[in-house]
Amino acid sequence: MWVPILIYGFTLAILFVAHIIAAANGFDLIFIIIASMITIQTLFAGLILHLLKGNAKHARFPVIGLGAALGWAYADMQFSWSILFWVLLVMIIQYGTEKGLKYNKHAQRDNG
Repeated sequence: MWVPILIYGFTLAILFVAHIIAAANGFDLIFIIIASMITIQTLFAGLILHLLKGNAKHARFPVIGLGAALGWAYADMQFSWSILFWVLLVMIIQYGTEKGLKYNKHAQRDNG
């Protein structure tokens, strides 16, 4: 149960540190690539946990904080209403992911 969450968290932490290092050293292209990876990982947290054989529902509440952090970063670390956009976006994607996975189960065979 914890392994997918730890893998997700460790990967996000490594990317976060790497993007700070890239920004501090003026590696603009690397910074953009890593920031894009962080954005994708944040937007699709539930799906990524599912692909790591975890439970997508475990991302339900953390995505709110991750979305706020992502919005804060995209708002140049200043309060802005655009932060709310990112929070709502990750919540909508998380909700859609959970619903999509709920209805994407295979029918079970019976022995009859």
